[in-house]
Amino acid sequence: LRREGLVVNHKKLFRLYREEKLAVRRRGGRKRAIGTRAPMLVPLRPDERWSLDFVSDQLTDGRRFRIL
Repeated sequence: LRREGLVVNHKKLFRLYREEKLAVRRRGGRKRAIGTRAPMLVPLRPDERWSLDFVSDQLTDGRRFRIL
């Protein structure tokens, strides 16, 4: 409907589908990992665990950049 230019509230659309006994395709949820994770080891000495982080920002001309 949206592609044809009609704007309809999603709750109203679900209600109309339900009244007409039509099936509504729902988006799938996020898949969860199966099993258990191994516990993180506690570092025993300095320099034993490292980590990285991404930083992103936007320049004045609108371009975006990401760095480690």
